Order: sequence, then structure tokens, then C-alpha cells
Amino acid sequence: MVPIYFVICWITIYHYDDKSLREFVLIGGITTLPAIALPAGWWIYNSYRTIWIGLEKGYEKKDFIKLVNRDLKPFFSPLINAVLIDFSQIKGIGSWIKIDIDIFLKTFYPFTSKQRSLSEIEQLGIHPEFTEHVSDSILFKDSSYDYARSISSVRYGIESSIYAALLSLPYAFGLKAIWLFGLHVRDNEVVLWTWILVLIVLTSYIMMTIYLRRKYANMEYDARLNLTTLTSARSNYFDTKFFETKISQEIINQINLIPNLNSSYAAFDLDNTLLIDDIGEAVFASLIKGGLVKDFGWNDYLNLLKENREAAYKRVISVMDGLELSKLKQITHEIIDSNELYIEIGENRIAIPKPNPIMQSMISLLKTKHVDVYVVTASNKISAEIVCWKYFGTPSSNVFGIDVKSDSSGRICYQSPEIPFGEGKVNALKKTLKSRPIVTGGDGVWDRFLLDYTTSDGIRLWLGHDKNEYQKLKQEFYKDLNFFHIL
Repeated sequence: MVPIYFVICWITIYHYDDKSLREFVLIGGITTLPAIALPAGWWIYNSYRTIWIGLEKGYEKKDFIKLVNRDLKPFFSPLINAVLIDFSQIKGIGSWIKIDIDIFLKTFYPFTSKQRSLSEIEQLGIHPEFTEHVSDSILFKDSSYDYARSISSVRYGIESSIYAALLSLPYAFGLKAIWLFGLHVRDNEVVLWTWILVLIVLTSYIMMTIYLRRKYANMEYDARLNLTTLTSARSNYFDTKFFETKISQEIINQINLIPNLNSSYAAFDLDNTLLIDDIGEAVFASLIKGGLVKDFGWNDYLNLLKENREAAYKRVISVMDGLELSKLKQITHEIIDSNELYIEIGENRIAIPKPNPIMQSMISLLKTKHVDVYVVTASNKISAEIVCWKYFGTPSSNVFGIDVKSDSSGRICYQSPEIPFGEGKVNALKKTLKSRPIVTGGDGVWDRFLLDYTTSDGIRLWLGHDKNEYQKLKQEFYKDLNFFHIL
């Protein structure tokens, strides 16, 4: 209010001769402006908070937020169709909490639309954007809480005052221009209407931020209520031993020995390892059956597979050249949503892949141990991403497959991509991750490169059907290592 009051006083002194009027403005301003300042200051403060939330994209990235996020480690488990979040390190809770995905988004992504936040977590995994209320719930009963709040209020008060001062300047200069025009001291109408437009826009902007602040405040209020309710009700507490029921005790014992390091990760093959059967082959079979591939049939693929497995995988991608990328996604969704067991092409029956329930439990169990999970596959990356999120809660960023490029019109353009097959799976991991995996799994001799890349004290899982092949590998290569067969 100070710059505005200064302009009022300046114009009154220099452009009015009436002494009574001067005294009225000067004395009346001193008594009136403080009364106006409180409600106006409240509006300006909330306008500032709206801009602040927008700039910080939800909440500031302070160290205390990092400390909270370090231990929460939430992830989506398709087995229970819910998000699990680790509150076991928080005094008074000491357990994992099971949260419905919609409630989770309202609690930890309150300022982001549902569609955008779902897309974000499917691509990058779950990293809560808003966890200030978690920190508050930790500190609420602590003696330092009120002190921290008071210091915070001083900080916000200073910042919002600077914001208010910046807003007041155009109002002061605009008021001056309009008033002097009214007194016929100045007669430039362009300047007059420019300032009127500026003040209208600025006032509209403030009104809009107040409206947004109301929305944000409601969202934050709901988020805090949700968190309090979730962590207070025992029905939301989750025992992670649920994931151990399908896994042998021998493997569980080894998993429990994994050190709790942020760099620990697992890497698995997808087809016939995490999945029962092959998503890449099922998609290719659907393309043939739908008449979208005509010069390379199913038998041609089988013959090439016998001669050169890597060339066969590459050929499957090359025949997609010109296909709409959206069509590939559509076909993948149709396959995994289908109730059929096979795709029939002549006398051939190509199995529709389903998730291996043991490996679903394995991935969820590893995530409760804060072990991140990556998938490396020789199937196309688009289909692999869809199936990995659907069945295993693994985001796109953690899936390495055959890269499928598209042009500006959204059609696939074949560019002879690298194949994550054999040693290529290890190369794919090395490009993104500096350390070696602590747990790996595969189903064929071509996955030995991946198994060999495991840390010496790590866990290697074999999902091939041939027990004799497993015994041979055990004796010749992994005799004194943690090497387990999962049927």
C-alpha cells in the first residue's frame, strides 16, 4: 500500500490547493490504509502462494523433502492393484501402507491432473511430488515443529512482501497516470488507456490466482486428511510377507541378505521369464493375422529363428515399417486384455502371454527391499513397456527393448536398431547403470551373459523348462553361486 499512498499524497500536495482536502487525504490515509492493508495483504499473500506452488511444481525441493522421499519408496503392485508406500521407518506407524491408486494420486500428486500423473508414473515410476504433509506428521508432536513453522512464516512473509511491492508499483504508476489525466494535467489518451489495460490485466491476474489458491488449498486439505486417515487406520497396513507365499524359502533367505543400498537393482529377461510365453511373438502373430504383414509369414519366422535368433528378432521389427505406432499399442493392449489362450494362424497356435505369478511376487518382494527392477528384452520396446506396467508395475524408464522409432506422422520407420539379445542385454544395462545387478533372471542359454553380469554374491534365477539344462549350468558355471530354478 505504501507506493499507492505515496502517489495519492504527492498528487494531493502538488495539484490541490485546498488545505482541508490535503489534511483529509494525509490524515485519512494514515488511518484508512492500515485497515485496507490487512485484507489486501491476505489476498496478495495467497496470490504469492499460488505462483510459488506453480514455480515449484507442487512443493519446494528442500533437503527435508529429500529425507522423507529417501525412505518412502512407493511402488505400484499389480498383484494387489494398489500402491505400496514404506512408512516402516516412521515412528508410530512402522509398516507398509496399501493405498488405492486414485487415493494415492490425490494424496501425493494433488496439484497434478490424474491423466498427467498416471502418464508420469507409468513412464518414470512413482516419485511423490508432494510430501510436506508427511514431514509435518513426523514433526507435529515434536517441540521443534512450532519453531520451524514460525521461522517459515517469517520467510514467507518477507518473500510475499517483496511480491506485494512489485505488484504495487504498476498500480501506483497507473493511478498517477489516470488521476493526472482526470485533472487535465496530462492529455495523452494512449498513455491513459495503456495504464487502464495494464491495471485491468493485473487485477484479473490477481483474481485468477486467488481462485487457483482456493483450488490448491482444497487439494492440499484433502491430501492431508487422506494421509492422516491412511496412516491411522490399521486396515491400510500391509504385511509384505504376502509376496513370499509363492517363493521358495531358500530364495527368500537370500533376498533378505541383500544390502539396503540405493544402487541395488535387479534385471530380468521378459519373455518366458517374467511372462509365460512371448509378447513379441504374440504381437507379430496378430500383425500377420490382421493382414498388416504380408511378405513374411509365421513359418518364415520360425525357420529364421532356427538359423539366426537375433536376425529373426530384427526381422519382426523391420516388417512393422510404415505401421502406425498407435496401432502397435492398440494391438498390444488387445492381446493382454484378451481372454483367449492362443492366436491361430493356419495350423499354428501362438500362445497369448500371461504373467508368471511367481515372478510377479518376486518383483513386488524385491521392491519392498528397495531393490529397483529393470527389464531387458528382445521384444519391441513399445509392447514391452505396456506389458511390464500392466503386469509388474515396472515403468517405461526401466524397460530396455528393441527401440521402435516413428516419423512425424506417427508411423514406424525401421532404422536397424540394436537388439538387447545375448550380450546386448548387458550392453543395454551398462549404458544406463554404473553398477551390476544384485538379482537376475532368464530362460535360455542366451541369457547367460545377463546371469554372468550379476554381482558375485547376487542371486541368479533360471526359468527354463529343461531341468537337465539347469543342472548342467549349475555344475559347469554356477556351482558355488546362488543359482535357483523357478518352474
